Amino acid sequence: MILQCGRPLAACLVLALLTLGASAEFVAPFVVTPQRDVDRMMRLADVGPGDYLIDLGSGDGRIVIAAAERGAVGHGIELDANLVRESWLRAEGAGVRDRVSFVNQDLFRSDFSRATVVTMYLMPDVVLRLRSVLFEQLAPGTRIISNSFPMGDWEPEQHISAAVSGGLYLWIVPARVDGHWTLTIEGGSDPMDLVIEQHFQQIEPQLQARDQGFFMEDVRLHADRIDFHAVHRHGGYRFSGRVEGDVMRGYVHVHDGDEVTVAHWEAWRS
Repeated sequence: MILQCGRPLAACLVLALLTLGASAEFVAPFVVTPQRDVDRMMRLADVGPGDYLIDLGSGDGRIVIAAAERGAVGHGIELDANLVRESWLRAEGAGVRDRVSFVNQDLFRSDFSRATVVTMYLMPDVVLRLRSVLFEQLAPGTRIISNSFPMGDWEPEQHISAAVSGGLYLWIVPARVDGHWTLTIEGGSDPMDLVIEQHFQQIEPQLQARDQGFFMEDVRLHADRIDFHAVHRHGGYRFSGRVEGDVMRGYVHVHDGDEVTVAHWEAWRS
């Protein structure tokens, strides 16, 4: 659908939803993204060779084509078959047909797991419904860009201005670390219990050894990188590592009074 509207683009989208009624639950009207905003999206997500970009609601294909022109592979998912055909023609004209694909498909029946970058310009309720799907399907470190609309309480890494919309939002998908872990330190004594509560990139770890608990500070989860400092009255542990599915491993600075040593640590999800 092509929307004719003299208001700001975000307002046009909301107006279209009211006009289309309930049938528009999973539909975003086609509103052209200005090329300067497409360029900003490419820079914000640092799209380049080696990336696989999926554009949700790809319209006339311009975002997918822009990704291909930067050396990435682009894939567009669009409900309007006419726009899919137009996208193929535009890709051929841009000389990137061999680096793109476009499908006429329902977003909620699609697999996004291959993506290293996901872009979207969708209705606010659709963005919110996609949030859990993206979090579950996408690998840690995948970049998500949304034009105009945020993803509720999943805080973005960045929010920058755009030419004629509500701005561009960037998220970095974090590793899934919630649950119970058994943590060991090379050369250490008994294993320790690590329990992590997670809300997207926000985590609250608790570490418990046999005879003591710890105060946790300097906690950070970014993509597959995890860092936290477990402090007790005689010293503490400063952990830094990476998450690989159900295993975390890295190095820890062990503070025992005035003495500091470095050791390897690992944790397995219980």
